[in-house]
Amino acid sequence: MAVPQFTVDLDVEPEERWKEVILYYKDRGVLDALTRWSPDAPHPSHEQETAWLEVIKSLVDEEYMREIDGWIKYGEANVTRDGMLLATAMYEQNSPVFCSGLVAAMPNGTVVHGRNMDYDGAFEVNGKVIGWPELTVDVTFLRGGKPLMTSVTWPGQLGIHTAMRFDGWTFEQNTRQSNNLQLNLAAARKGGQIFTLHVRRVMERVPDFETAVQELWSANLAAPMYFILTGKGPYEAAVLTMDRGGVHESSSPPLTRLSEENRSWHLLQTNDDANALPLDFRRPAEKFRLGGSAQSQVNPEWILAEMHGLVLKQPTTVFTWIAVPATGFHQTILPSEKSMQPAAVNEIPSRALGKTFLSPRRALM
Repeated sequence: MAVPQFTVDLDVEPEERWKEVILYYKDRGVLDALTRWSPDAPHPSHEQETAWLEVIKSLVDEEYMREIDGWIKYGEANVTRDGMLLATAMYEQNSPVFCSGLVAAMPNGTVVHGRNMDYDGAFEVNGKVIGWPELTVDVTFLRGGKPLMTSVTWPGQLGIHTAMRFDGWTFEQNTRQSNNLQLNLAAARKGGQIFTLHVRRVMERVPDFETAVQELWSANLAAPMYFILTGKGPYEAAVLTMDRGGVHESSSPPLTRLSEENRSWHLLQTNDDANALPLDFRRPAEKFRLGGSAQSQVNPEWILAEMHGLVLKQPTTVFTWIAVPATGFHQTILPSEKSMQPAAVNEIPSRALGKTFLSPRRALM
């Protein structure tokens, strides 16, 4: 498998949960990758980092702090507490991301979720230049010895941005262009949450799509963004345009859902508001493509073809993620891969929930 597979057992002590992931990244000399800002990114000043550290400490709960202790324990000199804390709020510090999400319902209502994560940056490690695709891993969180949820992740991440709760719902976060470091800091000081950490707690606790939609729609966040969710039930999918501070501005798009009654079988979200003029070509171009498509075409392979098409796939695309919460199917596809693993596309729920995970060493290449 191109993307390494790991498990994080929520029933063991927080300091020990991420050990295999930490050692995997440590062996490759990339433990600090998440704190290596791209040269083109608006890096926070020392004063801004100090202010962010103060507020992040007030938002990170004890369990997360103990997980950070584990990264420090096994990462040794390669990991610092301040670096880990700042990494939890990379988005809120206006780290630029350029993403897209497409959800569509099959004729029987089963929803397929497609997601492109676009993120720029390259690192020299042992004389070799690598990018974010080489740092991407799949993590399955266990509870009671059974898979609870799966997440695509990078070095040092504790929260989630691309994830699925088995037998429940999927989640994707996209950048909104009104993201602003200083405004986000002010909102965080008033209790606005760091989205990756908040959403992980919601996914750990909430088993169903509708409750997840309502909880996230009412969330008090430090930064504006888009959430894309799908569920295991027919036509369960929604796009949530989130404003900072726990309010919903009248100028922002309303919560939007798939609807069999309204013959709305697909939703697209890039990085601009659906009720405003597009800020790049992707939204209008992909909507034009979708206008020539039929619902009968929808399946995981069709979604992958759309995500890898000339419109949505970018030079900075790190991975494409396809998930079907109704069956438990999920797969992370790197830019160099042209298709999904054939056997995995037809996984049934019992197989998806009882799959055998490869060891980190076997899963590498």
